[in-house]
Amino acid sequence: MQKVQIMNELIKQLLVEIEGLKQKLLEQENEISDLEILLETTTEHSTNIEAELHEKNEQMSRYLQQVYCITNAAAAVEAGTFESHTLNEVAQRSDELGRLARVFQRMTEQIKAREEKLKQQVEQLKIEIDQFKRVQQVSEITKTDSFQQLKQKVKQLKG
Repeated sequence: MQKVQIMNELIKQLLVEIEGLKQKLLEQENEISDLEILLETTTEHSTNIEAELHEKNEQMSRYLQQVYCITNAAAAVEAGTFESHTLNEVAQRSDELGRLARVFQRMTEQIKAREEKLKQQVEQLKIEIDQFKRVQQVSEITKTDSFQQLKQKVKQLKG
């Protein structure tokens, strides 16, 4: 009888341990399920993040190409070969880079207009200087003794 009680006691302990193991197994299965959900969510998020990073990289690349376009425009101004239409695409942007391109275009157009006006003024000054030189040369000629003598002879012949 004592053996039966010991056996019953052992069976009860085994059943309690089995229940404990079942509970631990259930907890482990829940953890696995949670980890699988977490892994799936992380994978989805990483795919979304990767797509966002790719798009941002593309945007930055386009932005830098347009910055390069403005840099080239500045070099072209320096070389005297700038053409305003080369910044039209960048100038269409609604951000600060577009504003910079528009200001740059207006500024270079104003500079060209001033240069043209200065060239015209220089030409006018050259003409005025040439006229002044001619007047001076005529004045120098008319003041010479030989011219004065010729003038006297002409008066005598006329008169």
